[in-house]
Amino acid sequence: MNAQRTSQDVDDIGSMLDPIHCVSHNLQKTARAVGRVFAEEMRASGLTRNQYPVLGYLEAAGPCPVAYLASRLYMERTTLTRNLTPLQQAGFVERPLDPEDARVRLVAISPLGRSKLREANDAWRRAQTRVIQLFGVAEWRQLEGSLRTLRRLVQ
Repeated sequence: MNAQRTSQDVDDIGSMLDPIHCVSHNLQKTARAVGRVFAEEMRASGLTRNQYPVLGYLEAAGPCPVAYLASRLYMERTTLTRNLTPLQQAGFVERPLDPEDARVRLVAISPLGRSKLREANDAWRRAQTRVIQLFGVAEWRQLEGSLRTLRRLVQ
């Protein structure tokens, strides 16, 4: 997607100033609708659609500070901390001290969390497949690229 703006884009912006075209609200509505599909598929795994990506990121990245994890997941630190509490209580994440700075607690996926993540992968794949089949592979690839561009531009 080309991020260059033309004079036609500027003219078209005026037509987008009706609240029905609100970028934030439209993205939220879509996220909620898609989120329901993922929640439905994930329910049997025992993980929520918000917990799954936390465990997935920790599996890929390894132990990290909460602030770093929050920034990578585009979450507020307080929201992430609230989401980590049930994961920690279930034994899916651990909070070890940082070996380089004992004042800092890290977040790490536990062996039980790895097992739960593997178990939930099938549910996630079903949800992902369901949504992409409804929308189309080519359409999703285009939208995914556009969403990445939008995230980069608004940061």
